[in-house]
Amino acid sequence: MRTANELVDVVLVFGELRLACHKVILASSSYYFRRMFSGGLRESQSDEVAIKGIDAKTGKLLVKYLYSGKIDITEENAQNLLFASNMLLLDDLKAASEEFLCEHIQPSNCVSLLNLSHLYEIKDLVKRAQQFITDKWAEIS
Repeated sequence: MRTANELVDVVLVFGELRLACHKVILASSSYYFRRMFSGGLRESQSDEVAIKGIDAKTGKLLVKYLYSGKIDITEENAQNLLFASNMLLLDDLKAASEEFLCEHIQPSNCVSLLNLSHLYEIKDLVKRAQQFITDKWAEIS
């Protein structure tokens, strides 16, 4: 129904990308959207909502996830999905992104993942990144 623009009642804007959606689907999938559309906020009356801080590529993945519950987390999108899932209060996606990052620590990303883990208070990633850095110090430095 979304791709056919049937009964859509809101357009989410991610940068230049505009995606027609159903408020009820978004609200049932995310507490963030539930509060936005039912909490008396300006967006509850608007037919267009700009989602700032989330790029078009990530936005497209998120909308697909909100409708299907499925997403392909990759090294290219994991950090963006972590940020977006944290922002949109998507706990399952956040946990999946965290787990993916924990499993994909490399010399090229271990320091940035350690910083990211502190930012989002991801204890498991902190431990794994610190251990990786300790174990691979000669390779990293």
